[in-house]
Amino acid sequence: MSSDADTAAYLLNIGTLLYETFGLFIIVVSTIGNICNCFVFLCIRSLNKHPNALFVIGSSIGSLLFINIGLFSSIISVFSGFNPSNRWLFWCKISTWLYYSAGCCSFMCICFSAFGQCLLTLPKIKWQRLITRIRAQLMILFTAIIWLIIFLPLSIFSNQIQISATTSTCTVTVPIISVYAAYWVIIGYYFLPIILLLILFCLTWYNLKQLLRRRRNLESAMTRMMLIQMSVILISGIPASICIIYSLATKYSTKTYLRLVYESVIFLAFVLFTFFTNGISFWIYLFVSKTFRKHIKDFISKSKLFKNRLAPLSTLTTKINVPH
Repeated sequence: MSSDADTAAYLLNIGTLLYETFGLFIIVVSTIGNICNCFVFLCIRSLNKHPNALFVIGSSIGSLLFINIGLFSSIISVFSGFNPSNRWLFWCKISTWLYYSAGCCSFMCICFSAFGQCLLTLPKIKWQRLITRIRAQLMILFTAIIWLIIFLPLSIFSNQIQISATTSTCTVTVPIISVYAAYWVIIGYYFLPIILLLILFCLTWYNLKQLLRRRRNLESAMTRMMLIQMSVILISGIPASICIIYSLATKYSTKTYLRLVYESVIFLAFVLFTFFTNGISFWIYLFVSKTFRKHIKDFISKSKLFKNRLAPLSTLTTKINVPH
C-alpha cells in the first residue's frame, strides 16, 4: 500500500512539473506565435489576399483564448497556490464557457482554412473563388456564435463547491450538463476536426501533386504549410480523443487511486501536447516555408520604423550638399 502511495505521489509530482515547465513554455510560445499570426496575416498584403487569411486569424484568436484560459489558472495555482477559478465565481463561469467555445471555434477555423487551401488546389477558377472575404467572415462569426450557444449551459451551471473551510473548486454542479459538455468536446475538439482534416488532407495532397506539375507560387507554398499543420494536429488529436472516449467509457467503473493518478497524468500529457500543436502554426509557417520568411523579411525591411531611422541621415546629407 505504501509503495502505491509513493508511486502516486511521484506521478503527481511529474504532473506538477509538466505544468511548471511545459505548460509555461506553451503559454509563452503560443502567445507570441498567435499574436504574430494575427499581425502578419493582417498587415502583409501578399499573405492576406485570399480569404483564408481570415481563417488563420480567427484560429489564432481562438487558440490564444483557448490555451491561455486553459493553462492560466492551473499554472498560477502551481506557482502561487492561488487559483482564480476557485476564488472568483465570475471567472469560474466565464473561463469555463470561453475555454470550450474558443477551443472548438479555433479547430473549426483550422478546418475552414484547410478547406480553403483544398479549393485553391483545384483546377477550376470558380471553385478557387468559392470562399470570399464576406463569406469567410460570416463563417467565422456563425461558428463562434454556435459554439458559444452550445457551451452556454456550462456558464450557467458552473459553480464553486466548498471542499474544506479554506478551499473550494470550480465545477459543473449538474451531472447531466457535465456529460453533455464532454460529448460536445469529443465532437468539437476531436471527432469533427479530425475527420474533416483527414479528408481534406488527402484531397489537398492529391490536388497538390497535380498543381505542382503546372505551377509553383505562394498558394502552393501555403498549401504545403497547411498540410504540415494538419498532420501535426492529427498526430496530437487522435491520442487525446482516445483518452476522452476511454474516460467516458470507464466513468462509472471502480478504479484504484493509483489507476486514477496514472490516467490523470497521461491525459494531462496528451492535453498539453494538444495545446502545444494548436498554438504553433506561426512557427510551423516560419520554419517550413522559405516564401513565408521572405515576405516577413521584406515587410520588416520596408516598414516605417526603418524608414524613420534612415530619414535623419538623408536630411543631414542633403543639407551638407546644398551650395551656399
